[in-house]
Amino acid sequence: MRLLLAGLAFATLAAGCGRKHVPVESIPELGYPACADEGVPDASTILVASGHIRSGPTSREPNVVERFELRKTSCGYTLRARQEWPLTISDIEVRYDADLRPRWAWKRMTLPGTSRADGNPDIRSYELRTGDVFIKRRDSHGQMTMEQLLPGGRMKVSAGARVGAVVGPGRGVMTAWIKRAKLNVGEKGTELVLDFREMLESLEVATLVRTPDLFEPSLNRTVRVYTFYGRETVFADDDDVVMGDLAGMRPSDSLSTPEPDSLPDYGGMDPARF
Repeated sequence: MRLLLAGLAFATLAAGCGRKHVPVESIPELGYPACADEGVPDASTILVASGHIRSGPTSREPNVVERFELRKTSCGYTLRARQEWPLTISDIEVRYDADLRPRWAWKRMTLPGTSRADGNPDIRSYELRTGDVFIKRRDSHGQMTMEQLLPGGRMKVSAGARVGAVVGPGRGVMTAWIKRAKLNVGEKGTELVLDFREMLESLEVATLVRTPDLFEPSLNRTVRVYTFYGRETVFADDDDVVMGDLAGMRPSDSLSTPEPDSLPDYGGMDPARF
């Protein structure tokens, strides 16, 4: 506890200096947020949303493939996603409460071109259950570091604000934020958002806006349109499941081009073991 208080004191000092990633010597160890019935053979989950999307002919990034699933559990929701592209593979898991508010997240980044059998992994977990955001990282050399992530951005964060949405690698993870917001056309919602797509994460207040529905010729259908950060736009179906974006990602079964070969899974996901 003494180490944690010292780390938080340093975090407060660093906040005044504008630093957002603050090293700490310890973080709250709440464990993997499993449901009480997980591991029981007959325990069941309900598939709420799923997607298989990849780069279309107009995509800015070729050969990107993503699969995701959002499942309802006895204690909330679990989203699992995998994004493959020639430079990086990202596997993620996000645990949500019954209101689709994120409680914990995990990310593993591996390198498809490496000669190492483990994929040169960079593994991180994001603890959100205390209200603050703590990051635990194990790099490809096995070195462990811990940080507290402080809010940034131009919009002021209210005292006691908790993370209400996460943005991770790929587009499928946006499904949970969109379903939580339940926006009608023209409405917007604002949340404290953890964005862990990049090597350097951010925590800031961000707005999700539902703009007018759009007929998308490449899909021959009308899609729901959501913009976040004022600059990134995703398309969703009538159940608010993300199915692509303005930058050219499309449902795999809507494309005539062959899908890229699958990349190594390096043993698969195991978020419960850090």
